[in-house]
Amino acid sequence: MRIKSIHAQNTQPVELFAVNDLSDLVVIAGPNGIGKTRLISAFIAFFQNPNAGQIKFEIQSTSKAEEEAWGKRSLNTENAQDSNLLRTTLQQNRRRRNFSGSVLYYESNRTIQNIKPLSFQWEMADPWEEQVSWNFGFGGLAGRFQDTLHAIFKKIQNQKTSIANRAISLRQQGHDSMNLEFSDPLEPFRDAFSKLLGPKELVRADLQANTLRFRHNDVEYGINALSSGEREVLNIAFDFLLRRPSDCIIFFDEPELHLHPELSTKLISTLKSIGENNQFILCSHSPDIISSSLDDTVIFLTPKKEGQENQAVLLKADDESTEALNRLGHSIGVVSLGKKIVLIEGTDGSLDKQAYSHILKNRFPNLVLLPSGGKGNLSAFDKVADSVLNKTLWGIDFYMLADRDSIVNSDEFEERAPGRFRTLSKYHLENYFLDSDVLAAVFTKMEPSNSWLCDPVAIESRLTEIALNHLPYAATLIVANERRRMAGNVDIMVKGCQGKSKDDLIQFIRDKSNVETIRINEALNGDSLADHLSEVFDQLEKSVNDGSQAWKSDIPGKAIFKTFCSQASMPSGRLKTLYIQQTEEMDNNPFEELVDLFKGFAEHEA
Repeated sequence: MRIKSIHAQNTQPVELFAVNDLSDLVVIAGPNGIGKTRLISAFIAFFQNPNAGQIKFEIQSTSKAEEEAWGKRSLNTENAQDSNLLRTTLQQNRRRRNFSGSVLYYESNRTIQNIKPLSFQWEMADPWEEQVSWNFGFGGLAGRFQDTLHAIFKKIQNQKTSIANRAISLRQQGHDSMNLEFSDPLEPFRDAFSKLLGPKELVRADLQANTLRFRHNDVEYGINALSSGEREVLNIAFDFLLRRPSDCIIFFDEPELHLHPELSTKLISTLKSIGENNQFILCSHSPDIISSSLDDTVIFLTPKKEGQENQAVLLKADDESTEALNRLGHSIGVVSLGKKIVLIEGTDGSLDKQAYSHILKNRFPNLVLLPSGGKGNLSAFDKVADSVLNKTLWGIDFYMLADRDSIVNSDEFEERAPGRFRTLSKYHLENYFLDSDVLAAVFTKMEPSNSWLCDPVAIESRLTEIALNHLPYAATLIVANERRRMAGNVDIMVKGCQGKSKDDLIQFIRDKSNVETIRINEALNGDSLADHLSEVFDQLEKSVNDGSQAWKSDIPGKAIFKTFCSQASMPSGRLKTLYIQQTEEMDNNPFEELVDLFKGFAEHEA
């Protein structure tokens, strides 16, 4: 069986969740606290006792047995008779192995505790053929895994007993040989182990110690030697492999929890390869899982907004918002991270994110900071502004903070996305780390009192000297960045060329090429470049020599700060941390502007 459509009303805090034409892989995404887990819990409760209530499903048969039992191919649980047919199908005891026509649930809290050792007996029934209760799959992995592990041990013991009994019987019948071709119960588990954790290998079950053992680099270990993430992925895979479900609906809450992204991807791929006609319904925060599932069904659960009834929104791989986020180096999966996402633009966006997080110290918990790559990502700002920043996408608001070197006409862009796009007043984030008073206070706590590092005047002199040495680099960098943006990317694509003749097409592309050539030549004209460089160099030199400290805003700070750290024999990451801590003790905080920028994002109303 599989779910074709869902109409769930008043499963608080979700007021309406309505989706149709679901695929065999369904991902439900959304920020924390939106109600995904409670929605899944309500679905599980429904399947334990189908009824014509506020949750309505259209269920399709995926096997002839289901179709014959129902007398039709699909059930609509809004109909009481169909609900009874579904209940009859679900509430039948099943074999432990080859689970079919039911529900399996993997909860988010999958911690396995208090596994009791199996008490072995001389004669053990085949656990594969034993019956389990009809609702065995509804209870979650934590309540099933002891059964999974014991069933593996019992199967091995059952096989040993069966082989021994067969040998005795054949001997009594006068035979002196027997067929030794029999399957190894551990073989499918070995195969799954290798797919998920290779090059490690599952080697054997230690029945006396009640554990499984694996080999890595020719050394054998007990399964408890695996990492917590590796053990979790095996617990899930072995439970699923033992059931070997077919025609089942699999609910999985946060499959990525505690797992490396690559391992969670391998896990889902492995589970999909086991059994037949299963439908997977995943709740996930993982951008990787969300983005890789866009060819199936991805549903974003949005916050409730006035005038919006259905909180379930289908995400697509080919819409303009997805394209715009890709331009920023992100997939549509980032929408699962929070209700307000601030894209940190810059060459060192990931490092900047750490610094911003340290500076803000959880002042604005509704903001999620996300690095978005380096210069050039805003070359198509028109698309980004219209498709991301100027929209509330599925209940998520996007904002962007950029280094000053990323934008030429920052005022124009801030007008295009009011309240959502801001640029730093200083060239780089590192420019805010050049306050000589703060630096001296940092080093006073660790350097001798006569050290130049404890004297703000000496530090200011050293910073000025470094800035003068970096003037040629700074001027060239500023001019190069501005000219790069002027030149932009070459675009000779001709719009509206469908149906044109070859001669017309050639002429069109010649004209386009001429326009592009003129534009690029203007940006790279030698005389213009020389004048531009001379003007910028003179401005920067004046700002360093006039004592105004304006250079601390205008000269790129990354190189200045890096050189200062080298002369102070202090790693830049450590100095940033100490500097941020020191500012909390200072009357004049150099980060006040940054805090105000993020405060604006946090308080902005769409």
